Amino acid sequence: KASIFACDGSDVFHSWKSTKGAWDTGEATLTNTDVFINVWDQVRKAGHYTNFEWTVKVDADALLLPDRLKAHLAALRPPANRAIYIKNNGMDKGLGNNGFLGAVEVFSRVATQTYFDNAEGCHTTLGINAGEDGFFKSCMDALGVGFMTDAQLFNPDFSPGICNNQQRAAFHPLKQAVNWQCCLDIVNGKPHNVVYGNCDLGYSLDFLK
Repeated sequence: KASIFACDGSDVFHSWKSTKGAWDTGEATLTNTDVFINVWDQVRKAGHYTNFEWTVKVDADALLLPDRLKAHLAALRPPANRAIYIKNNGMDKGLGNNGFLGAVEVFSRVATQTYFDNAEGCHTTLGINAGEDGFFKSCMDALGVGFMTDAQLFNPDFSPGICNNQQRAAFHPLKQAVNWQCCLDIVNGKPHNVVYGNCDLGYSLDFLK
């Protein structure tokens, strides 16, 4: 098992394709808040989050290492039974969305429940015309949810070569299945040749045939 399937519990939810918007700088950004509001509502309805201390939202093109994440959280020594979200990167505030990028979002059980109790208010007040990570960070902050910072949780890098970094608890974005598998192999001690962000896997992935 790998990524979310190596967690103590997991669910997979389907959504629809996100649209794109643009910053004043001309850079494109996903306007995907409505998509993930729907996904989080499915999480609420499934109710499995109540069985665990932490809930982690992981994008499909990210590789999560649950054992490392547990070690990261233990090192933070978060207070029990508190509403907390984890700022997950140490990038520039603009590029890193003030420390909270949406590929790997970590919320305590109390924070998750706090959001569910107030989701409609956040939706109404904040709207859906921004990225999902910006929406959830703003919502959590407005609701008085605290945060702790783990600058080593992950930093975006398209190359699976970064998966040699043993400090990271997740890697993203790995857009190609070959590079996702390459990253997993590297983490598990199986080296691969990575050139300009592309991995020579050396074998075929059956599901791509």
